[in-house]
Amino acid sequence: MKPPDFFISCDWGTSNFRVSAVDRATLGLISSIKSSEGVKARFRKFEAGQGMPRADFFLSYLLEQIGKLDVPHLKNTVIVGSGMLSSSIGMKELPYADMPFSFSGQELLKERFELPNGNHMVLISGVKTPNDVMRGEEVQAIGIAEQLPDTGKGVLILPGTHSKHIYFNNGRFERFTTFMTGELYEVIGTHSILAPSLQQADWDDVYEDVFMEGVKKGLANTAIASLFSIRANSLLNKASPINNSFFLSGLLIGSELASLVDKNEKIYLGATGIQRKLYMLALKYISAIDDLLCFNTTDMQHALFAGQLKILKTYV
Repeated sequence: MKPPDFFISCDWGTSNFRVSAVDRATLGLISSIKSSEGVKARFRKFEAGQGMPRADFFLSYLLEQIGKLDVPHLKNTVIVGSGMLSSSIGMKELPYADMPFSFSGQELLKERFELPNGNHMVLISGVKTPNDVMRGEEVQAIGIAEQLPDTGKGVLILPGTHSKHIYFNNGRFERFTTFMTGELYEVIGTHSILAPSLQQADWDDVYEDVFMEGVKKGLANTAIASLFSIRANSLLNKASPINNSFFLSGLLIGSELASLVDKNEKIYLGATGIQRKLYMLALKYISAIDDLLCFNTTDMQHALFAGQLKILKTYV
């Protein structure tokens, strides 16, 4: 039987799972399944004792979800797995590749193996520096690299739970820094004394001033000293929990971006949804518009698929 015109993309993160059938020619999404069965939760179930090897335990769930995809057939398909799937708590641990790596991603470590049903899987590892690691974002980076300049340098910002600033020069990603921006927002908003003073809400332009107030304090490296003012403003000035929430976002994003001030770096932002709006507001404050490019939502939705397909093409 002729191999299908699609491949299976598996993006298995710490907290979430997504498997998709992706058109090879257009990177269009054919069918997708999502769940909250992240690698962390799956590994905990494995540790509880399931009577099968770890790789088989992860694979059983993966194949079960793939079977739910709305595709004509699954014969001769290839699954490309990235993210935490190759971590120490994933399906099979692969060592990190070293920085730097080229836009092609050829230096990334990967392993191909046959599955019990006769299909094949390509597992992609992460990358490391002497003091930082990432798994997953490197695949997004090589996927979006088609739209980065082959000559010259800049920084690719990928916001998220653990935001990445990936610096590139002349077609190679050279170094990166991780910022725990998203996780800090969640921890503060869920477990700290500030939690009752915070309320998430959809974006509205009326929140821009309070958000930018937080950004400016974060850029000035006064975030730690400013955090408790959220509770004080709530108690003394009856500040809106929604306003407080956007102020907190500004503090954390401003702190993350402080290292870019006066660096004259070309900045490329890869974000969707509210993160796209917030990071653009903050970046426009510190960077000339000619030095700033924000990829559109479609670009970022395709970035993971494009990166995985680049890796797949090294095998087939």
